[in-house]
Amino acid sequence: MKKMIFAVSTLFLFAACSSDSSTELSIKSTELSIKNSDQSDGSIKDIVWAEGDADWGEEVVDAGLTSTAKEVKETVGRIECAVDDGSGFSSAYVTADTTGSDTVSIDEGSSNQVTITASK
Repeated sequence: MKKMIFAVSTLFLFAACSSDSSTELSIKSTELSIKNSDQSDGSIKDIVWAEGDADWGEEVVDAGLTSTAKEVKETVGRIECAVDDGSGFSSAYVTADTTGSDTVSIDEGSSNQVTITASK
């Protein structure tokens, strides 16, 4: 009987320890999406984050809309894109709403959205 109580107590102890979530490491991905401001000269595409950490390629984002989210590794980076000024897409001057420049910092382990204004 003592052996059985000891065995059951041991099982409860192991079960309690293995379900302790405070010792588990939680690794969350960092995601980034780009919102094209209504103040941009037009639609944007060829969006690049942090010198190629993420690339949206040919995805076109109209003014006021947001790109798909991409998983990124860098939490500080420069945003580049092309803007359609009515005569085709060309390299844009990018200004992020939060920093007033083309370089921003995002939160690691979160889903981030950065609003930019793209002008020719």
